[in-house]
Amino acid sequence: MPRQSDLRFTFEPLKGDAFDVVSFTLEEGLSQPFKLHLELASHNAAIDFNNVLDLAGLFTIWRGEMPVRYVHGLVSLFTQGDTGFHRTRYTAVIEPTLARFDLRSNWRIFQGQTVPDIITSVLAEHRLTDIRREICFDHQRREYCVQAGETDLDFIARLAAEEGLLYTFEHRDDGHTLVLTDRVGGLGTIGTHKHCPVIYQPMAGGEATEPALTRFHYTEQVRTARQVQRDYTFTHPRYDQQHTATGDQDLKNQHKDYERYDYPGRYKRDIAGKPFTKTRLTALRNDAKLAHLAGDDARLQPGLAFDLNEHPREDFNDRWRTIAITHEGKQHTSLQEESFGSGLGTSYSLKASAIRWTSDWKAPLRDKPCIDGPQIATVVGPPGEEIYCDEWGRVKVQFPWDRSDKNNDHSSCWIRVAQGWAGATWGAMAVPRIGQELIIGYLDGDPDQPIATGRTYRETNLPPYELPKHKTRMTIKSQTHKGNGFNELRFEDELGHEEVFIHAEKDKNVHVKHDNTTFVGNNRKEEVGNDEQITIGNDQSHVIGRDHTLSSGRDHETTVGRDRSERVGNNRYDTTTANHHSEVGGHCQQTISGQHRLTAGQGIHHTTTVYQLQASERVVFQSPGGSLTLDAQGIHLNGIAITLRGPVNATNPGNGQALKLQLQPETGQACVEKNR
Repeated sequence: MPRQSDLRFTFEPLKGDAFDVVSFTLEEGLSQPFKLHLELASHNAAIDFNNVLDLAGLFTIWRGEMPVRYVHGLVSLFTQGDTGFHRTRYTAVIEPTLARFDLRSNWRIFQGQTVPDIITSVLAEHRLTDIRREICFDHQRREYCVQAGETDLDFIARLAAEEGLLYTFEHRDDGHTLVLTDRVGGLGTIGTHKHCPVIYQPMAGGEATEPALTRFHYTEQVRTARQVQRDYTFTHPRYDQQHTATGDQDLKNQHKDYERYDYPGRYKRDIAGKPFTKTRLTALRNDAKLAHLAGDDARLQPGLAFDLNEHPREDFNDRWRTIAITHEGKQHTSLQEESFGSGLGTSYSLKASAIRWTSDWKAPLRDKPCIDGPQIATVVGPPGEEIYCDEWGRVKVQFPWDRSDKNNDHSSCWIRVAQGWAGATWGAMAVPRIGQELIIGYLDGDPDQPIATGRTYRETNLPPYELPKHKTRMTIKSQTHKGNGFNELRFEDELGHEEVFIHAEKDKNVHVKHDNTTFVGNNRKEEVGNDEQITIGNDQSHVIGRDHTLSSGRDHETTVGRDRSERVGNNRYDTTTANHHSEVGGHCQQTISGQHRLTAGQGIHHTTTVYQLQASERVVFQSPGGSLTLDAQGIHLNGIAITLRGPVNATNPGNGQALKLQLQPETGQACVEKNR
């Protein structure tokens, strides 16, 4: 470690007196919090820890009276050690404010924000506002992003690596700034943009005249040459979402077929898939071409570029960008007479890694939390709604771990719901209702991809029937939307009480495109509260084993398009309380095997053109005053009195002569006809 007589180190806490720095180690790099270990000495053997721990401190590297480097941060650890003759030894660890974010973890949801915005909001939540964003490219909004139990620091680092962002720190004597960028080339240089030389002096030794690099080792190593990845989205299920990125010009010294294939790629659109794939390949190849440095130029910082001068290989005399550095320094004079090496003075050295300034660099991907099993959530929606879904039947939920307690349509993203059957416009569909409990699974364990896989009852959502009292019942029972009714299909499997129960709160429609067969082993009862209409396109047949009773409270009308045939196996009784009217458009024929008896309480009136009455044995007309009988013997007319009005013509069709009687009916005389 070269000794430099004009170097010195100081450390000043926010409160109290400054310490003497005995030694230090500073580790810093892109996309990682720096850590400064300090060995300190003080004449005060009773430092108040309240004046040091968790407060700001400033470490400075001086060259002469000029500060070469500031390191500002918070004291994370403070230890009091041994006390010598005049001084007490202390140890301190200095870290950036960002390191405190590793002490906090959370479960929470971000929606509709870009990764730079998410990171900024997490930082601002804990009053880390000394931030400078240097965002050059467009970053897509993430529909749904979950911090699933990660520390805030791990969450920030993971999102930044996924999105191709990196961060570093700029130090001042009164603070430090977190720089967030998506382009390493925009981080600047150690000096002005045109003048930032660093000398290469491998043979330097003893008292160095100026800072330099004493070692410059350049390495190329075989790394992944091609990154291929796919993902899936239900909105475009046939599109494989495959994207490929290759190393192109970086592959001159290696084969190009070293391919890494990842699934899922954790993107749902090409506009995100293409940069994600390129970012992952860049991260996999971030050490494919790397320079390893050693020296004592304290100006080197992560992300800042420098110009290498005086290297014997000309193409190395180029601009390089530091990626990670470890600084070490000792200041023996701080212990004076209490140290064996107090006369050795001050020494400083560094070891670093760097890439060419034209190369890109991305942080390695961080492991994403994997949800080990399902979680419980409650369906939510906007105020006043009972059912809230989108065109795919997705719903929104409130997780028990979400402390925002929104309990509305902004509590989560739209979450797909597993159904019993999912075809192309056919299948089963039951949209979970607000207030119901869902079992949430995660695709590939990804907290950003929830899916509802089941539903469960709970104290506020009890089963339709009391259990275990009705343990033999299986039911599908709904509830009227914004009402108190329900529809139900229920099965009762209790021995001796087996039943299939169907309840329609309003309408019931059954559509059978071919045959419909119903078998009832015992009784059947059907009740219609209002009207019933049956339309049959062809024939209808009823077979009744015993009696058939039809009762109409009012009218009964039957219309037959063609013929009507009715057969009664035994007796038939028709009773009409009022009038009976029959109208026959053509002929009317009745055939009666036995007797035909017609009784009219008031009268019988027949009106026709021709009235023919034919009997094979006898025709009898009977009235209270007499009778007329027509039989094989002739015509027999009997009466109390027989009155004929008008002329009477009698013709004997036999061998006898015709008898003509002309009577004067008005005389009222009896007429007796005698056969001759």
